[in-house]
Amino acid sequence: MKQHCPNCQRVFTTDDLLDAKIPFSFKCRNCKVRIYELRVTAILLGPILLFTAALIVLSEAIRGWLAPSVPVIEKVPTVAIVFVFLFPLYYFGINMFITCLYKRGRFFVRKKLG
Repeated sequence: MKQHCPNCQRVFTTDDLLDAKIPFSFKCRNCKVRIYELRVTAILLGPILLFTAALIVLSEAIRGWLAPSVPVIEKVPTVAIVFVFLFPLYYFGINMFITCLYKRGRFFVRKKLG
């Protein structure tokens, strides 16, 4: 199923959603209007929070496992450990959420008053 911009009817892809700086909101590359998603946002917030918590727990487990052999790892931020050791899992999870949002989402443009 292809999704279209509600304003100009141009087809957008999952790459457009992945490149968005604001979650569940992005700009159309053709007409530059901001497109929002409403229906799947609330459903995905729970799994995204659980996924984030799982990444934090796994990174702390990796830190505990590596701490005896590499004592410097205690001072490394958790985000750095996630991106160094768990990046494939992070990338797979984000792509899964974006695909779900693209397939089941309802996209709209806010109407301007006046």
